[in-house]
Amino acid sequence: MIDTHCHLLPALDDGPRDAADALELARDLVAQGVERVLCTPHYSSLFPTRHAQAEERLRALRELLGSARLGLEISLAAEIGPGFAVTEPLEELLDRTIDRRFALVEVLGDTRPSALLAIRERLNVSGVKLVLAHPERCRAVQRRLGVLDPLRAEGALLQVVAPSLIGRWGPEAEATAWRLVDTGRADLLGSDAHGARRRRPHLREACDLVAARLGDGVAAELTERRPRLVMDGDGAGGGRRILRT
Repeated sequence: MIDTHCHLLPALDDGPRDAADALELARDLVAQGVERVLCTPHYSSLFPTRHAQAEERLRALRELLGSARLGLEISLAAEIGPGFAVTEPLEELLDRTIDRRFALVEVLGDTRPSALLAIRERLNVSGVKLVLAHPERCRAVQRRLGVLDPLRAEGALLQVVAPSLIGRWGPEAEATAWRLVDTGRADLLGSDAHGARRRRPHLREACDLVAARLGDGVAAELTERRPRLVMDGDGAGGGRRILRT
């Protein structure tokens, strides 16, 4: 599996407190069958993580994983808060994207779809598309499932997270996450893990639930094929796109 949303880097935000905690989380991820992790430290008013510091933590963790003989590939982006996505310099945002193709933007309970449209317009000038993190927690999405369909039609991806699917964020988020998966609107499934003891990955548990409900193919789409396209591109004639079912 590929985890496209994980707070694995230590001492940056509300993720692992130190390198030992990060290593424990990495072991948990590997035990669940995760082979690649996109590290997504917060970039927001609460956690204005410096990109250079995140890069430093990434290098140090790579060395630690190698010493521990953990076969876990890690790369760096960020979970960009919706406020920062509007106010911070564009270059700061681009530094935190996935290969300047996708930006992971946090969707909060009170985030308005109009705000996401404004973020889309701002990033469009650089050819960057949105990955919307845990939209199932957003009250506007809970009220009307298709409110983000116009953004999806223009290439935005919806990323549900494992804690929502297993009920850790309450019944509304759980029901909305499953409706997004059932209707084919969900493109990615991430762990949103913050630690091995606190907000564990639960990615295998959620993936197994999806497989039992909709089949192994759907589970693989959300945790393997589409994440690989986001991370690497499709490799077809230089064009990079996400293929939807």
